[in-house]
Amino acid sequence: MSNVILRHASLDDAVKIVTLYNKVYQGSYPDQTLTDYNQVVKLLTEPHCFIYVGVVENKIIACLEMKYSSKSEIIKAAAAVVDPKFRGMNITQKLIKRGLEYVLENGHKVSLVYSTTRTVNGAAQRLTESMGFKKLGVFPNVHKTVEYETHTLAGLFLQDCLNKRYVDFKMHPALRNIYNIVAKECQLDPIETTKVWKYKNFDGDVPDLEFIDAPNFVLNKYNKIKNNNDIDLAFFPFHSPSTLITSEDGNIEVYLYINEIDKHCVITGVKIDKTVSFEKLFKKVSYMLRDKGVRYIEMIVRANRLNIIDKIIGSKFIPSGYVPAFQLEGDKRYDYVVFSRSFQILDFEDLSFEGVNRLYVDEYIKNWMRIAFGNINKNE
Repeated sequence: MSNVILRHASLDDAVKIVTLYNKVYQGSYPDQTLTDYNQVVKLLTEPHCFIYVGVVENKIIACLEMKYSSKSEIIKAAAAVVDPKFRGMNITQKLIKRGLEYVLENGHKVSLVYSTTRTVNGAAQRLTESMGFKKLGVFPNVHKTVEYETHTLAGLFLQDCLNKRYVDFKMHPALRNIYNIVAKECQLDPIETTKVWKYKNFDGDVPDLEFIDAPNFVLNKYNKIKNNNDIDLAFFPFHSPSTLITSEDGNIEVYLYINEIDKHCVITGVKIDKTVSFEKLFKKVSYMLRDKGVRYIEMIVRANRLNIIDKIIGSKFIPSGYVPAFQLEGDKRYDYVVFSRSFQILDFEDLSFEGVNRLYVDEYIKNWMRIAFGNINKNE
């Protein structure tokens, strides 16, 4: 490591960063923001995005992206890449540490760092574990490079992050098992489950819906209704919508980020007609996205919103991860459940799952079976 310099990336590094990702992934990396020169330049100028590089003899041999949300005091560490000639030297680990130090040195408060890692081998999972990251879930078929990839989720809890959790709620029974895994991993107290909550059952049919693929228009509209608090399920700090599914009258709007390279989709917010069945709406949206070529859909929901969670499960989304103390609001931090829906056949044959991650995979498969037979809410 003595000849590897770790530093904050500059605009002069843009071409070398693009070259590194294209070299390591041979053109199959699914995120264009790191493989397209203009988008890398844009990233390097964004105030809450920090890119760190490892340099040997003026050549960039490693790179890491960190995005920061001051509102919730969280960092997402992602897109780590190391030239194969320099692997086995803990460079990614050192980049994460250096990046966190940089953010803290510049006056930013950080309570949680989270990261997703590939499962083609166990090295990345062992790396984050050695740094104190806790395993929080798995995302089957979340991305596609050469093949479909399953990623794992891990979080590093700093300061008094977990002590600020809002826990004055009972949990949906379908989340009991995944929460128990997270609770043991993070040393959290049990939360009682319940089958009783303030049940709202709107059963109106969903009207005809259509796509609007106009990124600038969609983002501008999204920001306006978010500022007016006319949107729900809108906490997804590091994704911006690029596509909108809407009814003709505008009473229903579903905001989406769609990665056009590997057809990964994130639901970033919903405006819904309160007379329409939420479950029917998300089934319809899912099938519309599937027919558009999307192969994976992800959304996150506060763990205490039992009625919404019940409807999401009813629309065949599977709980894949659980993040304690994810969102900061006032003086409390709120737990979130990660839900996913994949339209690809699951294949874990050549994947490596370290420790607790194997339990998450087993729970995901059990939940998939429950959904297939329509009895996930029984949590048998």
